[in-house]
Amino acid sequence: MLKHGFDMHRVFLSAPGDLAAERETCRAAIAQVNESEAMPAKILLVPVGLVHDGHIVDYRAAVADNVRASAYFIQIFDDDWGPKNLFRKMFHLALDCRADPACPMREVVVFLKAAPRETAPEILAFRQELAERQDVPVFGFDTAEGLKEQLAVVCGAWVRAIVSGPRP
Repeated sequence: MLKHGFDMHRVFLSAPGDLAAERETCRAAIAQVNESEAMPAKILLVPVGLVHDGHIVDYRAAVADNVRASAYFIQIFDDDWGPKNLFRKMFHLALDCRADPACPMREVVVFLKAAPRETAPEILAFRQELAERQDVPVFGFDTAEGLKEQLAVVCGAWVRAIVSGPRP
């Protein structure tokens, strides 16, 4: 086995619906933070997550295991909880893991895509529910660049916390 010497921390990316571009933006922001801050400190943030919404239905147990094995959870939303509300279940699982000292989960964050023309009451209620959460940081964004900038700040703070915290 090749020894790389990096302290690796999984970052679960959760983004239901047509948010493929935002998932790629997350990966790019994490890569940027890895290159500029994490790797010089021998740390690596490792993004994991679904490529297609259908995977959460077909491989729910495996998805849940990946959430449980992650140190950080990034939830990106636009207008719903995805198929069968399963992304809601994974979001709550991440919160449960964060509360469990036996789990590696350190932080859960939400990024909510702007929807200025949205008028559907159920979607507006969904968005309001997220915006009012007190137990997780909720960030709003309207462009990919805005998302990337905010993610770089969040992920950079994670790296600095890892560096200043106790090492396993």
